[in-house]
Amino acid sequence: LPFNTGKIIITFQKHLHTSVEIYLIKSGTCVMTIGNTTIECKPDDFIMIPPNVVHSFYLTDENECSFYHIHFFPEFLSHITLEETHLQFDALLNFFAALHFHQQKTTKELKELILAIIRLYNTSQDSTVSANINLYILQLVLLIMQSYKTLSKAQFPEKIQGNYISFTLNYIEHHYMDKILIPDIAKELNISTRYLSKLFSQYMNISLGNYINVYRINRAIELMDTTTLTFTEISGMIGLKDSQHFSKLFYNIIGTTPSQYKKFILKRK
Repeated sequence: LPFNTGKIIITFQKHLHTSVEIYLIKSGTCVMTIGNTTIECKPDDFIMIPPNVVHSFYLTDENECSFYHIHFFPEFLSHITLEETHLQFDALLNFFAALHFHQQKTTKELKELILAIIRLYNTSQDSTVSANINLYILQLVLLIMQSYKTLSKAQFPEKIQGNYISFTLNYIEHHYMDKILIPDIAKELNISTRYLSKLFSQYMNISLGNYINVYRINRAIELMDTTTLTFTEISGMIGLKDSQHFSKLFYNIIGTTPSQYKKFILKRK
């Protein structure tokens, strides 16, 4: 759960994370492009960006923009069941993807939760503190979900469908460095390739093939940020046949070349 309170002082180019990303704007304004949507963020705006969504942010003038910023990995939510709806958070992870992003004016309760998370994170990293942080994150997620009570049950997978999606996500996580064939995943689930592809697109708001590509580029960005590996080495580690294929895929998803992005990372550091 990394976080900071920061100032946007340069344009942050297109990027993506496997974590959920939260911003609470303290002062100033900035602009975010999330997928194909551009939004203006003003003081007291709360923005949540789900995993694996390409986004960027930048200033519209020379003024600074300060904010609270939290990342959290939502996997722990998959072990929690909401009895009222009989929905597991396994399925509700898809709730993030279905929304694409969430923006609202912050409430007193939301702000108190964010400040409590930051305060706890700054104290220590023992198991009790981590458990309390997870509790606050759960409360925060439930608050956001209350804004979407009008969503029909049909927008969430049934338990068996949620299990199919969860298995697929887990399969990609553990096999992205190898050649992934959608029929192989469908065979493991004993369902048709067509049904799996339709189910995944319906509840994840992205095709299965595109998700695999985005996931691989996400892993590549992490390697670019934390290692000195060449693009040829990185392409092999994320299951792509060569650096040319990697560069083309990277540009199609991020909108810039790997070389340009690497320069941006070095400049940021």
